[in-house]
Formats: sequence, structure tokens, C-alpha cells
Amino acid sequence: MLHSALSLSKNSLTTLCYDYAVWDDLVEYVHNPTDEFVQSNMPDNAFEAANIDAVLLTDLNNQLVWEYQHESLLNSRQSLINLITQGSTGLVNILPSSAEIALQKVSSRSGYLVLDGQLIYYSNTTILPSTATGEIVGSLTMIRLLDKALVNDISRYSLVSFSITPAFKTSNEIDDFFSLKLIDSISPSHSWLISNAFDNQAVQVTLKHKKTSLPQLDWIAVISLVLAAILIISLSMMMLSRWLISPLIRFNQSINDSSSDGLMSKITSHHLIDEIESMSYSFNQLLLKFNAQQNYLETLTVQDALTGITNRRGLETFAKDIMLRWHTEQKGFSTMMIDIDHFKAFNDQYGHLAGDNALVAVATSLAEQVAGYDALVARFGGEEFCIIFAESDSGTILKIAENICKAIEQLHIPNKVGNRHWVTVSIGGVVVNTLVADAAKYHFSDVLQQADEQLYLAKLAGRNTVKLQLFAPIKNH
Repeated sequence: MLHSALSLSKNSLTTLCYDYAVWDDLVEYVHNPTDEFVQSNMPDNAFEAANIDAVLLTDLNNQLVWEYQHESLLNSRQSLINLITQGSTGLVNILPSSAEIALQKVSSRSGYLVLDGQLIYYSNTTILPSTATGEIVGSLTMIRLLDKALVNDISRYSLVSFSITPAFKTSNEIDDFFSLKLIDSISPSHSWLISNAFDNQAVQVTLKHKKTSLPQLDWIAVISLVLAAILIISLSMMMLSRWLISPLIRFNQSINDSSSDGLMSKITSHHLIDEIESMSYSFNQLLLKFNAQQNYLETLTVQDALTGITNRRGLETFAKDIMLRWHTEQKGFSTMMIDIDHFKAFNDQYGHLAGDNALVAVATSLAEQVAGYDALVARFGGEEFCIIFAESDSGTILKIAENICKAIEQLHIPNKVGNRHWVTVSIGGVVVNTLVADAAKYHFSDVLQQADEQLYLAKLAGRNTVKLQLFAPIKNH
């Protein structure tokens, strides 16, 4: 039960690390730190909502680029920084090793550590472009403190008292908590150690039964009493046992489900026994708290932080469903790649804050234009957007694209470049019908590539225009 409870401290800690909405910008931020990036993408309230107590952004030289510290860890700030550095050169690698950096691919590390007598859970991942390959520029470490609230919740919703206290390493006196060694004897209390591999810091995990005394009967006596009780208990007492045992079984199953796959299911709160009903209600309240936090973070992982529309990760998930439907049900679809014309010049002339406002306005207009269709609008990266339609009629797609160009220009966002007066967009589109031979061998990246080629032609044609084609089978694919 304690292992399952502690595993809840890991929930959703790393999902924020893989948010495609900010990942490419984070790479640039390590090279050139700016306050605008932190204000837009690293707000304190997001970490507080996720129960993340510290965030440390480091470069390849293990130098601190940016940090967030909750007040619960402010007194341990320097110890935490030293711990990260020491852990990178000792027996435990918290930061990526030189061998991992040389691979230029995503790598991550996580685990429990002891900091100034407190138990923390850390998760570290390398920082590189969202394509998962490229130049590694540093790493992002997130810390969660196993505070008294968690310990109190475990004690409150179980039949044991549980504590985490500072301790010193011992040779063979106390077992390691994560050794998974089974308890082979009943005692009033049990203790384990959680210790660092590279220094002498440790904490002692202690479990105490809430009962003041334990039965001193041997197995023969216990079996005799059980058999005697079975002969005496009436049908009404058997029904009472059922009312008591079944809720406890469901309660235990809910704990196991919550810790193993992250799915938190409530249990029935109405029982004939008041104590079981009270315990069920308290457990459901705890699940509601965890569920709200998990739903919030899951939303962050598929939502673009700036514009509020779907990010690249959400786009890839939707694309998988569309491709599966094309492969198995022969249902066509269409894809548009949309790029804001002369956006770099716009940023240079009006500033990045105006650029952010323009991105939000364009994203909002795109969502409004496709509101009546089975479609998904996503920010692909920078000033690029992508729309997937569950529609394969070329005439309809062309009309929608032309309406989008008109709608963006009618936003009247000033951008005086060349003979232009307003912000405009160029669109490249691909219509994928049901007649493509060997459709199963193609991937969504093949469709995106052809849409991107059409976008390039639209820009060559003078921008603020649309280029559309049917998906063309690729030779020697």
C-alpha cells in the first residue's frame, strides 16, 4: 500500500516536460534567455497547480539558466542546486551524462532523493527540438516534495500510521524501502531506509499499526476459532460480512488501479456500516483532488500555451485516427498548411508582443472558419498552422481555404511589407481521396510534405493565395 501511495507522487510530473507548445522555444531560450518566454510559458501558478515544488533549467555546462522554487523549498535552494551537480558526477546521474548527450536524442532520469532530511521525487529530461533529435542544449529538472499532507492523507485513509523522518545510513540493520522485500512477521511497527547513493543522507520510513495490541495466537488456535465462528454465525451475520468485505475489496482495487495505470475510479459512498461509508467518502474526496490535477496537466499537453488551440502533439494524435480511418475504412480527408506572410518582418517592425497578439488573432479566426466542419486546427510551430479535415471534396476545401485568406486579411492587422497593408496568410492544401493505390504504405508525414510543397508554391505565386492538389502517389516509396 505504501509503494502504491508513493507512486502517486510521480503522477503527471513529467508530462509538462513534453509539451510541444513550448519545447522548440525552450531550446532557443537556453541560448538566449528572455523574460517574455518565462512570462508566457513558465507561470508559477501552472507549477503550483501540478504540485511541482521546484524547476531547474541547466545548460550543457550544468550551469543554472532559470529556476522556480516553491516556498516549501526556498530554505533548501542551495542544497538543491548542489544536489543536482553532485548527483551528476556521482553514482547517480540526475543530469544527462556526456554519453547520453553524444547520442543527441531524448533521454530522461527520475527517482527519489533525500534533501536536507526531506524526501523528494525528481524527473529530468534533455532539452532538444520537438522532433526528438537534434542538438541537445541542456536539461530540465522537476522536483516534487513528499510533504506532510501526503503522509497525513496516507495515515488518514488507512489502518496504519506512516511517517518519514531524517536518519543516518546503517549497514545491515534496516532494509531498503524499494527492495520489495516482503514482511515475514507481524510487529507493532516496521521501518525501512531511503538513502542517496552518493552521500550519507537518508530518511527512515516507519509504519505503525493503529491497533494498540496484536493477537498472540498461533495458527492452530486461529484456525480453530475461525471454524468455530463459521459454525455459530447465522445467515444474517453472513450478510453483514458481505456488506463489510465487499466495500473493502473495492476500496483496495481502486487504490491499485490508481497507482498502476493512473485511472482514478470512485467507489460507492452509500453503505450500511457508518465507518465504511465515512472511509469511502474520504477516499473519493482524495481521488477528486488528484483527478482535477491530472485533467489540468493532460489539457496542457495537447493545448498550445499561447493561442489556446491544439498543439503539435494533439495534431499527431488526431492525425493517427484520420490515417487509420483512411487505411481501414477508405474514407478520405484533407490537410492544409498555413503560414503567416512576412511574419519575421512583422516581429521586427512591431515587436514580439504584437507578434504574439497576431498569432492569437489568426488562430481564433482559423477556428471560427472551420467551426461548422469535422476538422482540427493546430499550431504546427512558430507562425505555421495546420488544419485536418474529415472531408475529401476538392471544391469544398478550396472554398474554405479562400474564405480563410479573406477572413485573415479582414482582421486588418497592420503589416506594411511590399505592397501589402495587412497581415495575410498563404495556404498549401492536399486532398486525399479514397482511390489512392496501396494507401496503407503512406504515413501522415507524406501528406504533410505535399501540403508543404503546395505552401511553397503559394508563396512563390505572391502570397495571400491558395495552392491545392490531390494527393499524388510517391514513386519507389
